[in-house]
Amino acid sequence: MRFTKNKARRPALVLTLVASLIAGSLFMASCKSPGKKKESLKIVNWNAQTFFDGNNDGIEYSNFVKSKKWNQEAYKERLQKLCKAIQTLDGDLVILEEIENEGIIYDISNALAGASWNPSKVYSHACFAKNKGGSIGCAVLSRRPLEGLKVHSLDIQSEQKAPPSMRPIIEVDLLCPKRLKIFVNHWKSKAGGQDSALWRRWQESLLARKIAERQKEDSAAAILCAGDFNQDIKEFSAASEEGKNIALKSAFSAQEVSLYSPWPDFEEELGSYNFRDKWERIDHFFTCGNLSLSDFSPQKGEWSYDDGRPKPFKIYSLNGWSDHLPISCRLEF
Repeated sequence: MRFTKNKARRPALVLTLVASLIAGSLFMASCKSPGKKKESLKIVNWNAQTFFDGNNDGIEYSNFVKSKKWNQEAYKERLQKLCKAIQTLDGDLVILEEIENEGIIYDISNALAGASWNPSKVYSHACFAKNKGGSIGCAVLSRRPLEGLKVHSLDIQSEQKAPPSMRPIIEVDLLCPKRLKIFVNHWKSKAGGQDSALWRRWQESLLARKIAERQKEDSAAAILCAGDFNQDIKEFSAASEEGKNIALKSAFSAQEVSLYSPWPDFEEELGSYNFRDKWERIDHFFTCGNLSLSDFSPQKGEWSYDDGRPKPFKIYSLNGWSDHLPISCRLEF
């Protein structure tokens, strides 16, 4: 059975803001694991760059609203390209940023389900969340069961200036049969100048608090943080804990959590984002607890030029994929 766009048939869990857990299954995933065998999963994260559908809902960015080329046919063509890339990347878990709505996630899931006869390759579970009235949100596509979706948003009233619109943090658990806690992030961009760093500090504080709460329950809990943090790895604080290399800190308390990032161990020049011919490492995987991360790299492919730079999507030509490269890694836990 494929996902359907008929809302009456969508099993949904609605939380604060706009959030839904797409729990409809294309197949019943088998998650049996004999004894204490470790789970091994390939994880992909990709900022899909302003991935809007073909409808004009009044929340799209102005270049899409004004474009005479952007319509349902253009959307279907772009969707097909994204799905082909996801097939090539072949992640067990695919995390996406800058998705307009959950309908796109149903379209992706339907397209990918119809393109494979292998049930183990089908993304049978997914979730999506964004701010009410927001243009874009984040999504997770998974071949393994997901549960316990939560959405964490900031309500900042202590600053002298009003906060900009900021994407919430998605918290969701992957089960098969062990539990992996996942936090999906899309932090404030640097488009706001120096003020943007203040709002990212608030988002960092929120993520640190949520990780600390999970670690209080289980100090060895397997935790993965992923997404577009709009902050280079060099802009994070260094961790003092052995085996970890970055620290998330609360700017407003003494709270701090130590995490591992694979970027410092990545020896190539390549980053995940290229701005004015300069590589930046702003898309991240951070881990802590009882799990290991290996095989990390930004992924080159049809969506990148020969020198590795991403091919951004251009509304005037309808060419390109995204201004970010996907990143991938393998987790064992």
